[in-house]
Amino acid sequence: MRTSKFYFYGFIFVISICINFSSYISFDGYSLIDYAFADQKVLSLNECLKIGMENNPKLKSAKFMVDAAQEDVNAAKSDFYPSVSAGANYNNITSIDASGPTDSDYIDQQNTNYNVGVSQVLYAGNRLVNARDRAVERKKMYLEESAYTQAELAYKIKVVYFELMKAKQDVQVGVDTVKRLEADVISARAFYEKEMAPYAQVLQAEVDLADVRQQLSRIKNMVDRKKSELFVLINQPFDSSVTFLGGLDYYSKGFNMTPEECLKKAISNRPDLKSLSHQMVMLEKDVEMAKGKYYPMLRLNTGYYDQDKDYDISNSSDQRNTYWSAGVNLTWNLFDGGRGWYEKRRSEVDMKRINEQVKDIKSRLEAGIITALMSLDEAKERIDATAESVVASKEYYDMESKRFQAGIATVSSVLDAQVRVTRAEVSYNQALLDYQLARAELDFMTGNSFAK
Repeated sequence: MRTSKFYFYGFIFVISICINFSSYISFDGYSLIDYAFADQKVLSLNECLKIGMENNPKLKSAKFMVDAAQEDVNAAKSDFYPSVSAGANYNNITSIDASGPTDSDYIDQQNTNYNVGVSQVLYAGNRLVNARDRAVERKKMYLEESAYTQAELAYKIKVVYFELMKAKQDVQVGVDTVKRLEADVISARAFYEKEMAPYAQVLQAEVDLADVRQQLSRIKNMVDRKKSELFVLINQPFDSSVTFLGGLDYYSKGFNMTPEECLKKAISNRPDLKSLSHQMVMLEKDVEMAKGKYYPMLRLNTGYYDQDKDYDISNSSDQRNTYWSAGVNLTWNLFDGGRGWYEKRRSEVDMKRINEQVKDIKSRLEAGIITALMSLDEAKERIDATAESVVASKEYYDMESKRFQAGIATVSSVLDAQVRVTRAEVSYNQALLDYQLARAELDFMTGNSFAK
């Protein structure tokens, strides 16, 4: 008997030595243990954020809007350069009938014209400058909207990821609960067979076990649902072999900013507020462009011309003229039915609308920040309280189990102690989740979505 125990413990010792030794033996930076799990895909929260930023269709669409806006900037800049045009014309004129003193012989002819022209706007009431500046602000607006889409996506990924981590921890709680209840059922049956406990207590333990197994099944389904939501957010096909690594400790309990500091940071960092500021500048440019329609436009025109007339009659003098011209053209729109005036008024009304939107966002940010900070403080307190409750409930369960084995306590008291353990562990997980969600919300509201 001692020999078999010696071989057993010797076998365990050799296995442990091999496992520890394999961690020091590496090939290309990977240990033997790493190669054993090489096929298993593991993603952390930061990796999910990176994949989501690279593959999310909504974010890609926002970036395409930025690229399109850059082309508008290039198009607006092109109005400052001169325009070059070229033309050619050929006419064959043949007389059919003529009367009066006109000599029909001079009607039959072939006309060939060539021209090259250059035109440059010298002054347009600052419309070109304002159009260019407006295009630049429009690109900046789309950049901020893209940043907001990115921040919103990061927030959604964090929320789903934390909910997934919480569901996984709840699964572990359920598994541990099932194991304890299975042991309680076995103990209850043993006491019943010895006529030390009534059969009702056995049934009570089995009912509680069946209920916990059903709850565990629902929690496992919740894990799969959250995984599916996460794959959608990072725009990847569902892969059951992927393991999401992490827990409810992404954010540490070290947030010390006041509501005033958070609001100040939000006003300076929020992409949606920056987008509205760029929209305000765009509307100011629209007002100036509408005013510019009532100013004259001055344009410099130059051209080179080649005209050739070839008459059909003999002894006639064909004519060919080659010349260039240069001049300044002034046009002034004196009346347009009030279109420019109404366009200016519309832009001014839109500016008032933007101001109200800014006020609304700032008001909601102030209320949201205060609420999130209160949720954060409350979650901190619950984490500490529920952590103590978990320790106390487990100790209470162990005591009741020992008293039951000694025949002092009943199955009901043990099951009641078990319920307290499960409730304490679930409450602890919920407190951790609430803290992480509050921190993620604060990061989103203050425009700091990727910082811990």
